[in-house]
Amino acid sequence: MKTPLKPLCLAVLASALSAQVGAVTLEEVVVTAQKRAQGLQDVPISINAVAGEKLSQAGIEDLQDLSGSIPNLQITQTGVTNQIGMRGIFSGANKGFEQSVAMYVDDVYYGRGQLIQLPLVDITRIEVLRGPQPTLFGKNAIAGAISVVSNEPSEEFEGSISAFYEFEHKERKINAVLSGPLSDTLRGRLVLNKRDMDGWIENTHLDRDEPQADHHYVRGALAWDAGENTTVKLKLEQAQFDNLGRAMENRNPVGSYSLVFPDVDVKEDWRRQDGGYESENEVETAVVRVEHELNEFTLTSVTAYLGYDTTEQVDVDYIARNILDKTSQFEEFEQFSQELRISSPASDTLDYIAGIYYQDNELKAGDNIEFGPDLPGALAAIKGGAWDRDFVQDAKVWSVFAQFDWHISEALNLTLGARYTDESKDGWRRLSLDGSNTVVGDAMYTGIMAGGFGVFAHDLRGSRSEKQFSPLLNLQYNASDDLMLYLSYTQGSKAGGYDLRSNSFPGNAAAPGAFEFEDEQAESYELGAKWRMNNAELNLSAYRTEYEDLQVTTFDGRLGFNVQNAAEAVVQGLELDGRIQVSENLYISGALAYLDFEYKDYDVAQCAPLLTTPNQVLSSTGLPGLCNLSGRTNSHAPELSGNLNFEYIVPLDFGELRFGLTANYSDEYYGTSTLDEGTKQDAYTKWGARIALVGLDKQWEVALIGDNITDERIISQSTPLPLSETLTGRTGVAYYGIYERPRNIALQFSYNF
Repeated sequence: MKTPLKPLCLAVLASALSAQVGAVTLEEVVVTAQKRAQGLQDVPISINAVAGEKLSQAGIEDLQDLSGSIPNLQITQTGVTNQIGMRGIFSGANKGFEQSVAMYVDDVYYGRGQLIQLPLVDITRIEVLRGPQPTLFGKNAIAGAISVVSNEPSEEFEGSISAFYEFEHKERKINAVLSGPLSDTLRGRLVLNKRDMDGWIENTHLDRDEPQADHHYVRGALAWDAGENTTVKLKLEQAQFDNLGRAMENRNPVGSYSLVFPDVDVKEDWRRQDGGYESENEVETAVVRVEHELNEFTLTSVTAYLGYDTTEQVDVDYIARNILDKTSQFEEFEQFSQELRISSPASDTLDYIAGIYYQDNELKAGDNIEFGPDLPGALAAIKGGAWDRDFVQDAKVWSVFAQFDWHISEALNLTLGARYTDESKDGWRRLSLDGSNTVVGDAMYTGIMAGGFGVFAHDLRGSRSEKQFSPLLNLQYNASDDLMLYLSYTQGSKAGGYDLRSNSFPGNAAAPGAFEFEDEQAESYELGAKWRMNNAELNLSAYRTEYEDLQVTTFDGRLGFNVQNAAEAVVQGLELDGRIQVSENLYISGALAYLDFEYKDYDVAQCAPLLTTPNQVLSSTGLPGLCNLSGRTNSHAPELSGNLNFEYIVPLDFGELRFGLTANYSDEYYGTSTLDEGTKQDAYTKWGARIALVGLDKQWEVALIGDNITDERIISQSTPLPLSETLTGRTGVAYYGIYERPRNIALQFSYNF
């Protein structure tokens, strides 16, 4: 039975906030969302902050685990890439895109989808900022920003070790931390993490459980007091992620699909059959941070290197037949960045932050696709045929930014900010065809690929530059000691670039392709209120954001996708969150989000199969396979989402016993951008529970953790199986779904010293 949280969050919060419990005081949450340490209730934007201790207690390993517990934050894995979405805005499934939600780790920009997999280990907190955040977080924060803040070397010697074991899926995690002084002026911190898992879906074709994980992570940090007013910090990170398989099942056959493919298991029973998925990822980071106090001003320099290598072997037909089993993908990325900024001392009249930023990065990516021996019928002529795609994109970005806070009076504050950005990119894409291993030979194979599949050999190069000015205006009014009101206006943008996935080239009369795309723009308004008393907080925001020239991938009607600036959208809604300490032993927190997403103009969207979504409005272009989604919503944009969390503490002679209960709710949503009725996820509530025995001074803890304890089957992404319509003559279709984890129960132990 699905228990909706639509009225539950508001009812519990309202009744709890009315309780007369003045004897307790809620601990203040400190964030650095505006590059200064501030109380969460003093920051005039829609923001959630999650403490690192809470992440560890919940067994949250990475950002994808976190997304379900923060309304309007969606993090999904597709068959091609990973995506971060905010308020229904995503970057799209193309590795040439920057993410629409900018991710920062210790002030360093992590803009690529592969980096979502990095573990959340030994961190102070995560801050999730909704809506465009261009001034302090950069050009690509068009939908929002996520800031991860790591723990720093400590003044006193300390350490911890924790172990986690999940029984059903054989997941094992070990974290170790050692920190403290190395001399009178030098401190250090070492963090080690090891995680492996057997998985929960049985691949009967390969006789193994999936998704399997083998992850290693190490971080070393030093903090040196170089002088009375200068601190130098060094952070080095290395991570290795090896994965076998994905949380994927084939499902929902329609029409003749099961007659044409009787051997394909389409029953949702945590079993699947395909040729497998293998992924190897290595990430390296080096950051030098220098902070200098000069006449009460703070000068900060952040110099960083970020690089990763990814190789993948993918069965992209997702069935046991060997049709596209030998597809390989690779991605190599290197980034150097430098930020210099100055922060003024606190003043009764004017505070400011200003700085300059430079980034240089290079992305190399590609894939090799080969037709296997199980192609049926007339397509057997191209067995053994292949095509290779190579892609390189170089980018250079520099920007200047400033934000001024003018304290007009004790009650009224005006914030003015802006960022000017200049970005240049060079792009290259080459696609080559190889028919030498087919029975028809190179020349005929090239003709079949062009005429039948819209795949054309090409070699394209381009250079582009763009400039962007992004202003911010925020008016903050302290109506009383307990209530703050704010009104903000922001403009943002996301960089243009080059299409990695198109199978053709622009201007091709037979099958037009794509190469270069432009930046997208956003204009946002937000009205909010933040209320606080000793034992409770309540925050409410109303927003409206208008997006133009949205970067979207449109189906070419055959095998490929083309990037276009082809959509306009309006996103508006309400966000509510609060927390209360009802007594010395009882804590309640919750959040609720209402989202209204509407495409104002999207006339070149990919059509869903007619078998599942017959009442579609065809595109006015008349091109086959394209539909008009103007007036419709987006995928992964539930109208309502929310959470409710309870924690009760029982004091004991030797420590305390903690009980926790969490409910995360989501309305129904589409699992794919075509709004295919066959991909819909019904509304659900996912429950979690935790029971922990904690020693005095929190020196040790033993906890039993349950996640998705009612065993909800939740689709995070779903799309028609590749070639399923083609191979059935459009008389049948089936889908693959990527699923969230089913019920899992784990034991966790930690010891601090």
